[in-house]
Amino acid sequence: MPPEPMPSAPPWSGPGQWPQANQALLILADNPACAPARALARELAAARRALAPAMERLCAATCPRCLDPCCVRARLWWGFADLAFLHLAELPLPLRQMAYAPGGACPHLGPHGCHLARELRPWVCDWHLCPEQKLRLGQWDEAERRELLEGLERARGLRKSMADALMEGVG
Repeated sequence: MPPEPMPSAPPWSGPGQWPQANQALLILADNPACAPARALARELAAARRALAPAMERLCAATCPRCLDPCCVRARLWWGFADLAFLHLAELPLPLRQMAYAPGGACPHLGPHGCHLARELRPWVCDWHLCPEQKLRLGQWDEAERRELLEGLERARGLRKSMADALMEGVG
């Protein structure tokens, strides 16, 4: 499945929009008809946590020496499925939508990498593997490589199923 198209500006970044979006999702997440979506979100959270050690190993081998880091170049934010996931899985919610200083890096990037736990990051932070990471991954043992790639595909499927179940639950 191709990645979601990125809008030109972060959703819910205007004054008062972040609390409104979260309030609406809180109401949706509490709807009994959304129980299947909640179960899928919890499964997705577990899948993302399971991916974390391999993803951190891959990032540790590539990111510190990268000349064009994604966390500096890209402009990311929590989209609908990201925010719905956090609500449905009952994970900590960001205080606000990501905001970047002009020319700045991701606001969650610190001297030793991302401050956010893997499952709290926008999904793009897991599914996007840069060319250097793909090259490094090609050097891994076949079983380790397959485990990571299958784990990413499983998480991708769970995320889509969760979003579909949420829409069915409120439809």
